[in-house]
Amino acid sequence: MKRISLLTVVLCLLTRASRALEPANPDLTAEARAVLNYLVSLEGRATLGGVSGSRNAEAIKEVCGRYPAVLALDLSGWNSPPWGDSYNRVVQDSVDRAEQWWREGGIVAMQLHWIHPSNPDGSAWRGKHGRKEASGPFDFDAALTPGTKTHRELMRDLKGHADYLQQLSDARVPVLWRPFHEIDGGWFWWTDGEKPDNTAALWRMMFDYFVKERKLNNLIWVYNAGLHPARKGKDVEQIDFRRRFYPDDRYVDISGIDIYPNDWYGWKDYREDTYHKAYEIMKQVSPNKPMALAEGAGIPDPDMMAQKGPPWVYCLAWWGPGKRHPEEWVKHTYNHEFVITRDELPQFTPQGEKQ
Repeated sequence: MKRISLLTVVLCLLTRASRALEPANPDLTAEARAVLNYLVSLEGRATLGGVSGSRNAEAIKEVCGRYPAVLALDLSGWNSPPWGDSYNRVVQDSVDRAEQWWREGGIVAMQLHWIHPSNPDGSAWRGKHGRKEASGPFDFDAALTPGTKTHRELMRDLKGHADYLQQLSDARVPVLWRPFHEIDGGWFWWTDGEKPDNTAALWRMMFDYFVKERKLNNLIWVYNAGLHPARKGKDVEQIDFRRRFYPDDRYVDISGIDIYPNDWYGWKDYREDTYHKAYEIMKQVSPNKPMALAEGAGIPDPDMMAQKGPPWVYCLAWWGPGKRHPEEWVKHTYNHEFVITRDELPQFTPQGEKQ
């Protein structure tokens, strides 16, 4: 049995209630506010174990007997063109899986590999990706100017994805919403490496539309940097440059970074490190926000996290058990007393019962 019990979590919530964050959206639903406050309560005491994809979650359950606490799904339909039958089926499946996961007691996270709005045959990547040719650069000036063709394309996609998120809002399913992930990395079209302020403005545009116009009050906004910034060279810090992508504390609830082992940039294997340097980078970018390891190859060494930190509120593995995420490590981490799994989560509904 793990040391972190439900009683311990409840006590953490009570003792740290004064540190509850005021959410970016003051009209955040009670369920989403409870999830956010819970995450804040975990800082330095425990971390949520997460994974990307339903199949990976099932594989982890089979290997170690526990489901991850956080399941990350993608709101992109992947298949071109956007808003065709195939695309819509994939997005709807993600929405259905998200609601089911919440009903079964888990926390939902979502990212969006947003296909280039002006290139329906492209992808989220600027360069060639898989079978898809390079999507090319994005016209930020036009996108941020109402009345232009690019702005209409952008708003078309915002509306389409908001329509699907509306289903989760109506069902009162909180979502750790991670748009424009790896925002400063440079490999996705939304990174403006020359004028990062444009990318920050794009974030604010989405926030204003989703929150103020569409009233999607179930979204917890997760800002997410890349393992290195868009400028060339081995310097992964570049704090002043990274800060220019940040939209402002008023538009963010949680801040995070994605880290994968990479010798060129100096990131060790996740089984040997807990990424203090990455934590310190993000604390300089967004010092007032709780921090998540929003994506990585696996959960970093939980013994090291318990002893020395950093206090990631959740750590999300991109892969299920396999070559890049060995079964023995899966068993070690998701069964570790410092890592909270789905069965150990408290009840977030106002009535005190899982829906």
